[in-house]
Amino acid sequence: MSSRHFTILIVTTLLTVPFANVIHAEVPKSTNEKVSLKDRLVTGLRATRPEDIEYCERVANATRTGKLPTKIVDSTYFWATAKKVDYPLPAFAKALELQCQRLGISW
Repeated sequence: MSSRHFTILIVTTLLTVPFANVIHAEVPKSTNEKVSLKDRLVTGLRATRPEDIEYCERVANATRTGKLPTKIVDSTYFWATAKKVDYPLPAFAKALELQCQRLGISW
């Protein structure tokens, strides 16, 4: 084997090693695992303060008990997170409040 072929073989090997980790990346055990609404709200709306987390819990509980329609919460969540802001929770809270006022929902 010539030194040129050997060099190409070494370079190719070194370039493909990082991709081996991607190929063997861990895959979720089940695709049926659901994320709770509270967890989705806390994560997606970037709630970090205790009062923000409590607000997300309140919204999730009101949705679970039927006081807040899931469709309203989901559409408001997707709207707020699509805004591409660093902290979408205030926009979500205000929009949800306006939606509830418009529809006459008190929770």
